[in-house]
Amino acid sequence: MGYTNYWYQPTDFTDKEWDAVKKEFKYVCDIGEDFIHEITKGIKVDYISFNATGCETFYISKRAEDGASFCKTGARTIDIYVWHMLTFCQMIKEDFTCSRDGWYWEKKNKKEKA
Repeated sequence: MGYTNYWYQPTDFTDKEWDAVKKEFKYVCDIGEDFIHEITKGIKVDYISFNATGCETFYISKRAEDGASFCKTGARTIDIYVWHMLTFCQMIKEDFTCSRDGWYWEKKNKKEKA
């Protein structure tokens, strides 16, 4: 049984942020290639995606989306890679937030220390 990831991206990624997202996605795909099975990985000019057999496609765009996005999981190995990408985006983009069923982390503003 899986769970659902949610994210909210009210503004576009900057070119610098998007370059970092694409670089991290490539890194995740490279290190996970022995563990990510039956997927199609996509890195395009304006979006990245994991498309795994038997679960919804994970897709993040450089452009802002209307409202919250979500991706249902199948409790599979790929899920940790999806979550890694969401938390990476949340880390580098101030107004990007993510959560999953039963868990979220409230971002602190830049002036607060961890």
